[in-house]
Amino acid sequence: MKKVIAMLLMVILMGNLAGSQTFAKQYKEEMRAVWIATVSNIDFPKVKDNAAMQQEEFIQKLDELEDMGINTVMVQVRPKADALYYSTINPWSDVLTGVQGKYPGYDPLAFMIEQAHKRGMEIHAWLNPYRITSSGTDLSALSEGHPARLNPSWVMTYNNALYYNPEVEGVKQHIEDTIEEIIRNYNVDGIHFDDYFYPSGYPLPAGEGPDGVVANSRREHVNEMVRRVSEVIEQVDPEVEFGISPMGIWKNNNTDPTGSATGGSQSYYTVYADTRTWIQNEWIDYVVPQIYWETTHKTANYETLVSWWSNEVKGTDVKLYIGQGIYKDTVAKELTKQLDINKRYKQVEGSVYFSLKDLLNNRQGVADQIRTYYTGDVQIPEIPSIPEVPSTPEIPNIPEEPSVPEIPTKPELPELPQDLQITPVDLKGIVTGNNLNIRSGPGTQYTSLGKVHSDTVVDLTGEAQGWYKAVLADGTAGWLSSDYVAPIPVGSEIKLVLDGKLIVPPVAPVIRNETTLVPLRVISENLKALVDWNKETKMITITKDGEEIKLVIGSKVVWANGNEKSLTTAPTMIEGTTMVPIRFISENLGASVDWNSKQKIVSILSN
Repeated sequence: MKKVIAMLLMVILMGNLAGSQTFAKQYKEEMRAVWIATVSNIDFPKVKDNAAMQQEEFIQKLDELEDMGINTVMVQVRPKADALYYSTINPWSDVLTGVQGKYPGYDPLAFMIEQAHKRGMEIHAWLNPYRITSSGTDLSALSEGHPARLNPSWVMTYNNALYYNPEVEGVKQHIEDTIEEIIRNYNVDGIHFDDYFYPSGYPLPAGEGPDGVVANSRREHVNEMVRRVSEVIEQVDPEVEFGISPMGIWKNNNTDPTGSATGGSQSYYTVYADTRTWIQNEWIDYVVPQIYWETTHKTANYETLVSWWSNEVKGTDVKLYIGQGIYKDTVAKELTKQLDINKRYKQVEGSVYFSLKDLLNNRQGVADQIRTYYTGDVQIPEIPSIPEVPSTPEIPNIPEEPSVPEIPTKPELPELPQDLQITPVDLKGIVTGNNLNIRSGPGTQYTSLGKVHSDTVVDLTGEAQGWYKAVLADGTAGWLSSDYVAPIPVGSEIKLVLDGKLIVPPVAPVIRNETTLVPLRVISENLKALVDWNKETKMITITKDGEEIKLVIGSKVVWANGNEKSLTTAPTMIEGTTMVPIRFISENLGASVDWNSKQKIVSILSN
């Protein structure tokens, strides 16, 4: 009998507690998250300019978090208007290599997503929308091509630091474009902003008050940015959550009767963040107020604020998670007490911990508290239809081994009919639907071969029954619904496709002497090459994986790995942009180039 029950238990438990994703998968309804700060290398990475060691470090951190029952990581991927991911908008972050704009040897965000999802964890991309520097106001110290350096009118200076000006339309569009780029190119589960908006304490003009015209205008500019980010996420991928972690106090009740019974810094006035408006308009999916005080604090009592925020989200679809300030000894010491308070408020759906460093260092035993609190929460599901075992049982009609139910055979997949009429086409198309199935035949009855992301460029070779026969950049061939694929129109401008993605460069490609010239930055960044520019000699040096190309603006002489060669068309400057011959550059960096003369499309496939 014990053997039978044991085997039944094993089957049920394996179905419900599969693999290493036990806590994360079963308990995602409760947010159990940690912020991973990269600015100034607070939490990650410890070592710069070493891809292997950074990957090993991140894996080790995830393993420790998984062991505690953490199910979500919020990783700072844009700490100072730069990026821990491939971007055509923001330069590589200096936290990776020590040099802003330098390729780190891998794609950190792609790696992090893969490792988190492998463990059943969610990963939210944490961005600071406005900060450019933490210290220093020299724009020339930023990497060449940095948006702030190219657009100095976007920038404002305060307290020896640079910020994007929230009032500038170009800044709002830049932030919107940054978010869109991430969610189109990466399978993140969320987009996350912290509590930095206007610089803290940014002064008002003389004669203006905290509720005056200028202050209200500042709040409205931040509101517009939040709304626009919300809208672009909803349009591109509504499955991605959008959350913000504001300061723990919106307003004190001595400045607004509807504020909290507290006496601390107010985000509404200090950084011009009107979180109440975001919640009431449901521009955000979740809010994480940073309630970084202890339960005995006299002017910012922990439970007072938990109660106030619970009332703020009541009646909305905005989820409430509490930001727990475990970097403080007084908070870390009483974390279990704070988590118990959270449980008393049904609006509270989880916690986010700051910071990772303090969690992994077990400050005041906080890691032990979390592990005990979460792993002790695990409920083994009720096991139906298993009778209690009497003290001296008779065991009639129970076989020694349980029978294993027969697994039904997989139905045969439909084959293409022999009389299928396929109209040949020779076009490139762009996918307009997100996560579109590519199928083995022209119809939903055929098996899915995989998913194709929105904006992917594909080769269209045939058409039948409202479906396109398509070939992806990796060689996968199948069928896509024509409802979600738009043939790229024939026009006068040359279009650029790299690894299946339509690239829109700042200056359109041009043809001169039968040679296609494209912006250098687009090629170098997308092929992950390093570029060095000598202003005196006008020489460009491009390196990748031991390959080196040297070109000079206005000269047809070029050097590839030290060998002198001649171009039919020299590199040139157009509208302040360096334009280089695409075929020569790409092929010498190990990429292949294809030209579709009918649609005027240049396609590059990197290794």
